[in-house]
Amino acid sequence: MRIRRGSIGRPAAVALIAAVVVSLVAGCGPRIEPTIRAGASAHPTLPSGFPLGSFAKDLGDPFLGRIRLVWTFGPDGRWSEVPFAIDGQTLRVPTVRGTYAIDGETVTIATDYPAGWGTSAHRWQVVGPYLWTAFVTSDVPEDADWFLMLDDRPWTAVD
Repeated sequence: MRIRRGSIGRPAAVALIAAVVVSLVAGCGPRIEPTIRAGASAHPTLPSGFPLGSFAKDLGDPFLGRIRLVWTFGPDGRWSEVPFAIDGQTLRVPTVRGTYAIDGETVTIATDYPAGWGTSAHRWQVVGPYLWTAFVTSDVPEDADWFLMLDDRPWTAVD
């Protein structure tokens, strides 16, 4: 979850207002967070052994507070990153979406939305019940610190 500053155009502003209204309406219902499960080994895998499904980790970010970040890898090559507020704080960050590709022990994630968030490569390994990732490179140099911080603990499978 990278923080970017800048102005937004009219279509983006309209989309932002719509998202805020939906968030407010959705916020009136019960709070639903993903439940962490036993581990990556319970998920279906691609022929490469890469696990499909959702994986989470809790972390503290100086801008966002304590969050649970969930990465989801679909069988169709689609990927998403969704933040959940752990302490009930308001998160003003988008769900990140894109595609992923596996090449041996490397997963390459290409972001489609938000635009300009780039492509990053990570080594991956399933160790027992966990999915470990290790940052390799990104076409957005500022991403290195974010991904290095993410890699200090494993991803755990979620339902």
